[in-house]
Amino acid sequence: MAECSPIQREIHNITYPRLRLDDHTLDGSLPAFQSLPEGDHFCSPPTANIGILDALPPELISVVLSQLDLRTITDFRHVNRQAAELVNSLPEYKAITTHARNALRGILSIGTGRWITCSTLYEKLCMSNCGQCGDFGGYLYLLTCKRVCFLCLSQDRLYLPLLPSHARRKFGLDRQTIEKLPRMRVIPGTYSPNEKKVTQSVLVDYESALRAGVELHGSLSAMHKYVSDMEVQKVQAYHVKLAAAQQSGSITRHTRQPLLADPIDGRSGNPFRFAAIVRVPWLNRALHEVEWGFHCIGCEKSSRPPLHYRRQFTTVSFHDHLRQCGNIQDRKHYLD
Repeated sequence: MAECSPIQREIHNITYPRLRLDDHTLDGSLPAFQSLPEGDHFCSPPTANIGILDALPPELISVVLSQLDLRTITDFRHVNRQAAELVNSLPEYKAITTHARNALRGILSIGTGRWITCSTLYEKLCMSNCGQCGDFGGYLYLLTCKRVCFLCLSQDRLYLPLLPSHARRKFGLDRQTIEKLPRMRVIPGTYSPNEKKVTQSVLVDYESALRAGVELHGSLSAMHKYVSDMEVQKVQAYHVKLAAAQQSGSITRHTRQPLLADPIDGRSGNPFRFAAIVRVPWLNRALHEVEWGFHCIGCEKSSRPPLHYRRQFTTVSFHDHLRQCGNIQDRKHYLD
């Protein structure tokens, strides 16, 4: 085994690999992994071709396959032995199945594969930074395949998938528009550090719903006005219905006020925020190595950025962190 460099030993002494917490992401709710069957069928050479694609050069076939969405490429892989070998030989697919298997399994399990290509997932695997804040992002948001850190996935509204009914109400969308949004099936299970149980349901992507609302109404302000006007109409209709019920003496529990306010988010306690999240390493293409990120000992008692215990770092970003927050002595940062 190769010895650690002085820099690696220094980092090892002031960092730790993981928190003693279970975030209960989608990783823990995925169906049990079933390996490919083995035997003569998989050891013998292909006996069937792939039709018209056989006329294309192998290099072009690889380019085409890498641009397919993950649902299609998975279906193609099951066509026959030659199709499986072609997909398995793709460098991007091999990297994904080697280093981000749960990301691929998660995408296929929650049904978002039609919106994510093999190439896109590979590119995210080879990115290290959170798409929102620039910190190391140790997670992947599988509804739209975004690299993200814990603080952003648990606090930013863009990583809170919505029930279709909530998205319709919040952004003034019609059913046709809702049906076109990236959506996912929630795998029943336990999610979030607060260990919330979730049953099977369907969720849509927040950012896609917001953009659809702005496009539908022409502008953000026009969308807000439409939503506000609709809320006023609902309240007025409710009061008319309530007055009629009072007059007739037929008030029942079905005479309810319209639902206007957003549900309580709960942030890191909201299970919907974790139902499309899996942990992923960063694949360093230059070195052909992966980094899962690590935590700083000097931040372990703090919950205020930039010294937040939830932040993760790579070797490079950790040196930037030390320059910003100071070296570590006695498990604390000290600026010179």
